[in-house]
Amino acid sequence: MRRFSPFLLLPLLAGCGSHVGNPTDGLGGFVSNTFSWRGNSNRPMIDSPNARRVMGAAVEAEPLEAEAGNVWPGPLPPARSMSDMQREMGGSLPPIDAPAPRGSSTPPPPAATSAPLATPRPIAPQPAAQPMPSGRVLQTQGGPATTNIGANGVETFILPGGRTGIVMPNANGTLTLIGPDGTTQTIAAPR
Repeated sequence: MRRFSPFLLLPLLAGCGSHVGNPTDGLGGFVSNTFSWRGNSNRPMIDSPNARRVMGAAVEAEPLEAEAGNVWPGPLPPARSMSDMQREMGGSLPPIDAPAPRGSSTPPPPAATSAPLATPRPIAPQPAAQPMPSGRVLQTQGGPATTNIGANGVETFILPGGRTGIVMPNANGTLTLIGPDGTTQTIAAPR
């Protein structure tokens, strides 16, 4: 069986230019964007001076020159204040009562009378935080650990094998034992 080629219809469609259009319109762009004659089809099309500079091609560009005359606008108009805007809207401004200037011989204005200050209530003393007991015994997975409070207030523990670490109390009633190698163990705090 003989196969039909769609390229045989191209000459026939060329005569329909006024109704359908030119069948080869855009064919050149399609071919140049689809196939590469230079080898790398993923290479971008270089059509700007900067891209040509990056690729190492010589680029001739016109140097920038200063424009003649003053290109900056004139000074800004003075800023309008709220009173200027209110005057423009036709409103009147209330008079401003400015205090009289005081010198070293001018007495101070009389103090406004106010209610006497209330006497402050004495603050009830807060109960002191209970110190953590030193020398308590904690039951751990590695055996019983004895605790000690250091000079800086940090509670430490010592296991029977001589391993030491820090005891961190938690808000939920447990203690976290942190070893020197970063291992942690959470136990219930004794009461």
